[in-house]
Amino acid sequence: MSETGSGAGMDVPLEAGRVKLRLNALFDGVENPATGRPYTVPEVASATGISESAIRQLKQGSKPNPTLKTVELLADHFGVKKDYFSKEMSGADVDRVVAGLKLLDVLEKAGVEDVFARAGELSVDSMRMVAAVIRSARKAEGLDAD
Repeated sequence: MSETGSGAGMDVPLEAGRVKLRLNALFDGVENPATGRPYTVPEVASATGISESAIRQLKQGSKPNPTLKTVELLADHFGVKKDYFSKEMSGADVDRVVAGLKLLDVLEKAGVEDVFARAGELSVDSMRMVAAVIRSARKAEGLDAD
């Protein structure tokens, strides 16, 4: 019922239930830049070379043994490490990965992704100042403070 892969974090079974949940999180959370909508199964199949039926079976959890190559193709397509599908990555880490991908989509749409890429070079004190400015802007626009 499981397959063992090799490489960092992949020496563990790839249970269909975990793959199902994590793959669906990517389908729900990552937008196709060409359409501005979440990816469809045909789009992912076309981009990866994985059959539509295989992707649907993975999304439904009915394909119990995804190959390592399938996991790698899906991870590459969605911009995550193949470890994303392993049990070595906690659910909280998976949530952070998906949230990060969603944030990148928002930043790209707003045309400000370079601002945040460069912010990583700032000191902790400067990052706190930037965070304070963002909180102030959210308050001015009537958005929640957090």
